Amino acid sequence: MSFDFTGRVAIVTGAGGGLGFAYAQYLAEHGANVIVNDLGGGTFGYDGKPSSKVASAAAEKINALGKGKAIADGHDVSVAKNAERMVETALQNWGRIDIIVNNAGIASTEVFPKVSKEEYDLHLGVHVLGALNTMQAAWPHMMKQGYGRIINTASDSVLGFSPQATYPSMKAALIGLSRNAGLLGLEHNINVNVIMPAAFTRLSALLPEGGFRNHLEKDFQPEKLAPVVSYLCHEKCDITREIFSIGGGKFSRIVMASSDALPVDMTMESVATQMKTVMTDDTSQLQIFKTTFDDLKNLGFSDEECQMFYDMTATQQELGPIEAVPIDRVDNVWDITIKSPVGDQFSQLVLNSSGSHVRGHVLNEEHGNQTVLDGKIENGDALVWKCKLTKPVPMTLTYHGQVDKDQNLQGKVVGTLMGKTVMDCAFLGKPVFGDPAETAKQASRQQAELDSQKKPGLLKRLFAKA
Repeated sequence: MSFDFTGRVAIVTGAGGGLGFAYAQYLAEHGANVIVNDLGGGTFGYDGKPSSKVASAAAEKINALGKGKAIADGHDVSVAKNAERMVETALQNWGRIDIIVNNAGIASTEVFPKVSKEEYDLHLGVHVLGALNTMQAAWPHMMKQGYGRIINTASDSVLGFSPQATYPSMKAALIGLSRNAGLLGLEHNINVNVIMPAAFTRLSALLPEGGFRNHLEKDFQPEKLAPVVSYLCHEKCDITREIFSIGGGKFSRIVMASSDALPVDMTMESVATQMKTVMTDDTSQLQIFKTTFDDLKNLGFSDEECQMFYDMTATQQELGPIEAVPIDRVDNVWDITIKSPVGDQFSQLVLNSSGSHVRGHVLNEEHGNQTVLDGKIENGDALVWKCKLTKPVPMTLTYHGQVDKDQNLQGKVVGTLMGKTVMDCAFLGKPVFGDPAETAKQASRQQAELDSQKKPGLLKRLFAKA
């Protein structure tokens, strides 16, 4: 089986030396064009003066190979605009972006609990925001081309290493980021994986002399990781949302696994009894958990109860253009589905108009019926209205939708909380006819009567007396 990267374009951060350079060089040797990013700063992030010379020297070495081309980039990836510039450089020079290897990292100098805010902020910027920024900048282009491979660099320190808190905490954050972003990438052929590298680099060179360091320096060269990382970046690899430990010419799969959930009553005595079973060293019965729903079903939720969350990628999909028809009046009922960040939300929408003014209700048993406010027919082909949501949180929802010749409704709903946008989702409406529609209209009329019977607010009552 032949593996080739000709025509592919990669960004490798922290690629001025060590692991990042090994990845960038290996990809280029197999035909990839590479953006070689390195800030050129010190090991701890604030020691040493940043310099683009580090990235330039690395790019020159790769270009000397005469295979894939390399362009140096000296930007700080903890700044979102810099990540966008890197992606733009790739697009301008090669017309696409296929691979992101988030490798940039710094070492910790402080141990828990004596950790400064400066250290937390520094590591958050380099490790977490650095990875998040490059992913966000490249993601729309990967979606458009229907292809992408992203590698985020965690560390086996998340399993337990030392009194350090900052470094393993930030590396653990990348696991959550990768496993969730990977879900969104499934329908777009965007794979997101995590590696835990073991290699002798400028970070591990800080270790004291001894058998451990000597073994690491002798047998764990950075280049030994490059074939595994490159395989995960290749189009022939369909693996996503996994964690791999890599080093010394070996690799292994790291998983999250669970025992069966055991019942307890309301006494700690029952917990103590069951804890003996849970804490057994026999791991043969553990089951691998791939998603949140594996855990929830282990705790007793049914597959049907979890179903509403399965297609979370739908919340990210852009709606195709609707063949909107002109609207001069409305007297309709729709079953509407909001593709919210926490799963599909279902309601019935009842709208009727008088001139360009639109009134009605969003009927929802779970969150309460919502009165249509400021409803109107806009531009002759759009329905616009607001609702005040009180459960589960107070929020103003603003809907903007259009209908086609079959009265299908689609559009956007934006939720604001204290002036800040907290939700921006698609909504879809399927028209309801016959008896179900009449039942919904009756429910809307009843709700309107209840609305009219409500006492005016305190301010209105005070002004009324004035």
